[in-house]
Amino acid sequence: MEEELIYRAEYLIHSYEIDFRGRARPDALLNYLQDTAGAQARELGFSVEALFRRGLTWVISRYHIKIDRFPRLGEKIVILTWPSGRSEYHALRDWEILDAKGQKILRATSSWMVISLERKQPVPIETLYAERLIVSKRALEDDFSPLPILPSATREVEFGVELSHLDLNRHVNNVVYVHWALEGMPAEILFNFSPVEIEVAYRAEAVYGHRVLSRLYAADEGKKEFWHQIARSEEGRELARLRTRWQQVS
Repeated sequence: MEEELIYRAEYLIHSYEIDFRGRARPDALLNYLQDTAGAQARELGFSVEALFRRGLTWVISRYHIKIDRFPRLGEKIVILTWPSGRSEYHALRDWEILDAKGQKILRATSSWMVISLERKQPVPIETLYAERLIVSKRALEDDFSPLPILPSATREVEFGVELSHLDLNRHVNNVVYVHWALEGMPAEILFNFSPVEIEVAYRAEAVYGHRVLSRLYAADEGKKEFWHQIARSEEGRELARLRTRWQQVS
């Protein structure tokens, strides 16, 4: 029964999804994760569209991704995803990305909530799906402890929310926050290092017309660990916290 709950999809890395090194960009990989999550949710009967009809919607609260290797242009990959656990108000979903040889090149886990569109409050997950719709394995163990608060910012970059950034909820898509954080890195890091671990805690939404700041703090220069904050430019409201770790590109 559990094997039947592992959704499988194949993807080909396209030219419009790669970076200057010829490898899939982080945001492209995150879009694959989101795409497969949505596809399985539709199969199981609790897609965003289905929830809308009940006055509900999904929102993501946490992400944790570890990248062992970025697939290259033209490479075929396989993505596996499954519901991996739940508590009263949180549903967990995990992923693995495999290369053509079956080697794991990415592992990820996430935590989601179901929100009432009218009350803007979370509703119990048990109202949505049964306990049996869970696979008892994790791609990545994480209890989703709070991410650190930035003590200060050594760098700030401002972005504007564009129409293309919005999801079905008319809020900024979760992948865009990661894009803003990575784009806020100094050029010497971006051109010589790659992110190998990304953690995200989503705290509030941004909508069309907002201006946001991608704020950066170098937590450990030696280990290349950075803390990030995405905040509203106008009043400084925190929208997301991130922690990234980077590795030099050989």
